[in-house]
Amino acid sequence: MLKKIVYSVILLFATVYLYADIISFRASIDKKTVPLNESFVYSITVSGDDQNFPEHQIGSMPEFNRFGTSLSKSMSIINGKASMSVTYEYTLVSRKIGKFTIPPAKVIFGCKTYLTESIEIEVTPAKSVHSQSVQNLPASNNQQNSKKYQSSNSAGKVFVKATINKTTAYENEKLIYKFSFYTNVDLISTPEYYPPNFSGFWNDGSKPKSHFEVIDGLNYRVDERETILYPVGTGVKTILPAKLKIAVMDFSVSDEMDEFFGLFANMGRSQIKILETKAIDIKILPLPKENKPFNFSGAIGDFKIKASVDKINVKTNEPVTLTVTVSGNGNMKSVSDINFDLYDGLRKYETIVSNTLGNAKEFKTIFIPLISGEKKIPSATLSFFNPLEKRYGIIKTHSIKIQATGDAVYSDKGVENSTKINMRRKDINYNKSIESLELYNGHLLKNPVFYSIFIPFIVLLIFSVCYRLYSSKSGINPSKKLKKSSFINFQKLIKKAESKILNNNLKQALNLIYQALIEIVNIKTGVASDNLQQNQIFDNLQKSGVNGENIDKMKEILMKLNLYKFASVQLDKESISALLDDVKTVSLILK
Repeated sequence: MLKKIVYSVILLFATVYLYADIISFRASIDKKTVPLNESFVYSITVSGDDQNFPEHQIGSMPEFNRFGTSLSKSMSIINGKASMSVTYEYTLVSRKIGKFTIPPAKVIFGCKTYLTESIEIEVTPAKSVHSQSVQNLPASNNQQNSKKYQSSNSAGKVFVKATINKTTAYENEKLIYKFSFYTNVDLISTPEYYPPNFSGFWNDGSKPKSHFEVIDGLNYRVDERETILYPVGTGVKTILPAKLKIAVMDFSVSDEMDEFFGLFANMGRSQIKILETKAIDIKILPLPKENKPFNFSGAIGDFKIKASVDKINVKTNEPVTLTVTVSGNGNMKSVSDINFDLYDGLRKYETIVSNTLGNAKEFKTIFIPLISGEKKIPSATLSFFNPLEKRYGIIKTHSIKIQATGDAVYSDKGVENSTKINMRRKDINYNKSIESLELYNGHLLKNPVFYSIFIPFIVLLIFSVCYRLYSSKSGINPSKKLKKSSFINFQKLIKKAESKILNNNLKQALNLIYQALIEIVNIKTGVASDNLQQNQIFDNLQKSGVNGENIDKMKEILMKLNLYKFASVQLDKESISALLDDVKTVSLILK
């Protein structure tokens, strides 16, 4: 037993001794010279055979502000031996100009102390300095607000600001909300950003970015987050305050600080602060009804359009792919459909969105020539509303000529009336003509068994003929059958939607409302509209005698349904209930 204890002690000291020589500890910076308004990265790397290194200590650096820390690890295996490397990266910004020395960092491992070398760095005057007063930040036509706090070290300050590019906009118009965080004090940890709840807006995501500004001789790091928003509905909408939680060092109370934060003035170097912007009100206008194109489907912005085909020489019944590209500045998600001029001798398939890249969207449509000769791929048009010019616009591509060769392909929908098929019928000539006809008057007519078999057969035959006529009559007018089933389905869908709203299942309610609206179209047009494009639905409604005002109401409801369906904002019962009421109203109007 004693022998095992001795071996264990020897093994322990041997391990400590070995660990004392298996790590390396070094420091570096990514640049030797840096302008005052730019940051640099101070890196510390610990590597060796161990997988759990102790925490290191960095020297005092009063000349620099620290704006963030990142950690990365890597492992390699060479000849069966594993090696671990850990790198800490500190983002630093100098408080003043001059030459400075970054002191050695220290780590204690295996009863041994490791030190890095000191590093020299030179800070030069700022490049492209933008100087302005903190108390008088630029006030444009944007609505903006900020709160600021001051620390005791080198008159450091930190404040936040929220802006919106427009305080009056149209429904579905692109808006840019910007949250900015200014700081020139030491941050102990990464700030925690709490964005506002963009209720009433379609949130299309945000992008972070950062830069440095010199304000009143002080160097600030500015972290920004831009969020793209599209308003849903009209009226005054409010963006609630955004909040930022930070942990700072050497904070003291300024004359402008809220009394709430004054309670923490004597808690030491490390303090938690909550910075908050004010709410922003935005007035959302409805789109004007004057001069609204009939085929307008909700596109908002300023756009351009172009078209191309994959080939111009084809054979009949061979597909030609038309690519229509819409580009410009605006809400590309609102560009959901394009329209085509009339065309002959072609079969057209459904248009699909093939690609969306930033400020451009591609649509692809397949056309098939049905007869030979020169054919024209029809022009594509897009109707949109330009919020800057406050007017509707229509853009259009040129038609594209293609040359088709080969035999004609006929479809049940019909093509050009240039070819007709004549069918000849021949009479049947019999070799023997019937000279006379005599009625049968044999023994079967006198046998009662014959009547017991023949009469039920005749009754069954008459019943079959009547049933066939009834079924044929029902099949001749499938429109009435569709209208009847759609009316029943509409009532069921409305009841289900009401139930889902009461149970707060708003997304399911939204789908049921959309299905109910399609059933209304089926009832009015007698055409199954489930898989039709919006422009086809509106064309069928117009052909069924629905006036333009009611069609505009249908378009508005469909646009809201699409926005709610694909929006990333939180749905509320009031909005969905209002949408359900609109659908009920439309159903009464279109009866």
